[in-house]
Amino acid sequence: MFELSFSGDAVQFEMVIRPKLTAKACGGASFKKAKGKGSVEVRCLGEIDPEVNPAVTFRIWIGSGGKDSVKREEARGPVKHNFADRTTCGLPEDQQEWDFNSVVDDATKTFVVCLEILAGTAGA
Repeated sequence: MFELSFSGDAVQFEMVIRPKLTAKACGGASFKKAKGKGSVEVRCLGEIDPEVNPAVTFRIWIGSGGKDSVKREEARGPVKHNFADRTTCGLPEDQQEWDFNSVVDDATKTFVVCLEILAGTAGA
């Protein structure tokens, strides 16, 4: 979880990683069945007053370590979203699918998802 501030009020958010849906039947959404493919969404967990115009511009990238990592996908976005209109936002449909397996660090069996907040309402 992380917090963003809108007009002085801190609001909690989280990133959600979802597997690609491979079947509509029960169990059709698993990373094993999706072969490591999926999407990342940003979800607002708190109440936001629409009058503070809670628009956030962000982009997402994945990798296995820092920005200089050899196994790294280029950042996707930017996406501008008003969280008063809808509490969850991901990348556009043509950018949303990631191959998480392609960036897994072989030694640690982990990967990194980075959310870069580019601007809020002040920069919009």
